[in-house]
Amino acid sequence: MSTTTHDTGTEGIVDQAKAGFGEVGSTVQDKAVELKEQGRSKLGETLDQRTTEVGAQARQAAQALRQSGSQMSPGDGSSQQVAHIVELVADRVEWLGGYLEKTSGDQLVRDAEEFARRRPWMVAGLGLFAGLAASRFLKASSERRYGAYATGPTGHHTYSTAIPAGGSAYRPPTGVGAVSGG
Repeated sequence: MSTTTHDTGTEGIVDQAKAGFGEVGSTVQDKAVELKEQGRSKLGETLDQRTTEVGAQARQAAQALRQSGSQMSPGDGSSQQVAHIVELVADRVEWLGGYLEKTSGDQLVRDAEEFARRRPWMVAGLGLFAGLAASRFLKASSERRYGAYATGPTGHHTYSTAIPAGGSAYRPPTGVGAVSGG
């Protein structure tokens, strides 16, 4: 009879522990959801603020483009063509600035996702272009930074392919100071 009472007491303690852990787990999960929402709202606020600032700057750039276009000499035909192109660019930049100013961060992300769904090949092409541009930039900056190239007799940049004195890349040097294994 004492074992039954002992087993019942143990089960009660186990049930209490499970209930306590369940409450702690629920509280931790609630806090995690709350922190996630706070982070998302802070990110959204920051994105809204930045896009509004960029939109205002774009609109100022459009005004500067318009002023530049209007200052071109009206008598010259090619200047009129350039002024017209500058006006068209200013219109597009102003439209983009207005879009960025009035669009929320969430809407901006939704629009980007929709664009990517409608034109996946264009997004892939832009990614390829950005990757190629980044690789060229990194290659050029590393060559300048580390001086990994030398100027050859023709004045062109060449990489050094010099063979070490006394041997090649495949055979160890022989002669004075070489240790023979024998």
